[in-house]
Amino acid sequence: MFNSRPAAHVFSRALLYALLYLFAAGAVYAQCPVPDPTDADVSVHPELSGKPAKALSEEPLLPEAGFLSNTRYTSQFFGFGLDLPLTVEDHEIMMPVMPEREHALLSLQYENGQHRGYITITALDPKPGFDLKTPEQQEAQTRTVTQPGVANPDVLPQLPVPDYMLSKLPRFHYALRHEGKNYLAEYWAPIQNYKVKVVIGTNDKDFLGKARAAMQDVKFYCTQDDGTLTDIEGNEIKPKGEPYHGPTVPTFRVNRALRDQPGKTIAAGEVNNGVYRNQSIGLRYDLPAQWRVLPPKPDNPPVDPIAQREFSFLQACTQTLLRVGQATQPGQSQEGAAIVLRALDPNCLSLHTPTSLSDKHTLDEVGASLEQLGTFGEVATDQLVALSGHLFMVFSGTYDDAAHDEDLPVRMSQSIFATRYNKLLLVWCLRAPNSTALEAMPTGSITLGDSAPIELRQLLRAKK
Repeated sequence: MFNSRPAAHVFSRALLYALLYLFAAGAVYAQCPVPDPTDADVSVHPELSGKPAKALSEEPLLPEAGFLSNTRYTSQFFGFGLDLPLTVEDHEIMMPVMPEREHALLSLQYENGQHRGYITITALDPKPGFDLKTPEQQEAQTRTVTQPGVANPDVLPQLPVPDYMLSKLPRFHYALRHEGKNYLAEYWAPIQNYKVKVVIGTNDKDFLGKARAAMQDVKFYCTQDDGTLTDIEGNEIKPKGEPYHGPTVPTFRVNRALRDQPGKTIAAGEVNNGVYRNQSIGLRYDLPAQWRVLPPKPDNPPVDPIAQREFSFLQACTQTLLRVGQATQPGQSQEGAAIVLRALDPNCLSLHTPTSLSDKHTLDEVGASLEQLGTFGEVATDQLVALSGHLFMVFSGTYDDAAHDEDLPVRMSQSIFATRYNKLLLVWCLRAPNSTALEAMPTGSITLGDSAPIELRQLLRAKK
């Protein structure tokens, strides 16, 4: 009789060796170079390498840091890239500011007839004690580096993190759910102790197929402390696209603004004889004749926690300089026409502003950002106007004004004029009960530095 045991034994050993070989090959392929302890010592004590330490004002590498082209997204912080299932142009959407320990990396959506779909990429902070690469830890480490020998109370004791949690290339886990024609695909991966999550929702099977194919072909890279991406052999990767920091303000910048309140340092200025002057900014504003300065009117914070955080963020980056309006009639609860002047810190808000009359894309982004922040109402149209050597953004739309003794807001017509000057974004919000009153209202004139006076009326007419 033929004895199968030796053959089976040989087969088992061959299979075991093959599996061990494949496992070892996979481990090599998926392993980023482990940092040399000597290099780590140099990073803590840069004087050993002769390289200068990071300046305190230099921003750490943020989880939102990446590169975006019209067809590809690459995360600089987490070290992965994928071809997108839809183009970025006309499909990028704004998101509210994220909670304190969450990060929005990318958000795209489309709608075509009955078909619709979206892809959103987010990240959740590591658990406390395992947060070696959070911006806060990078910032605290920088302060320690620049002050050798000085104890830093911001640097918390860290729990030991195994090398395999930091050095191996990750992979995404996957789950798919559907109800009728609606599909929800979720991918998640632990990367540098963060939880990175990709959510794809659609009722279009073709879009779902493209999205799943994109996720199956995700490329992972090795991340370096200076933000460079390499492959496992150490060759530098050049990502496609431009630097990108996500569909909303990076969480670290929001947290920093809420902590530092930079808007409160903007000088308020003063009004004398119908003229507002702010020498710190270099601004003069001649008020409409016979208008009066209105008392401060704090904006009502929203109830929703996320909207409340966004509201607080705007307040932290903004200074209301002036409110002027027409005198109301006796017994009239609603204010008439009014002008509100605000100074915004665009760096605090991560707000890019146009640099030329042809920069329509940036103009649209500013309008979307103002609308997202809530306090500026709804933006319907926008355009760019150049006057006296200054570039103005002109927005028109509506504003819901809540009367002091009424629960329901009153919708007012609104025009917004905004220009960047002396590192600030100066914003005039002109509001009236209706469009006819808005077009007829007096506006006054502004002078920026040594330039010629600019009549706001010219801007009001230019938007037509």
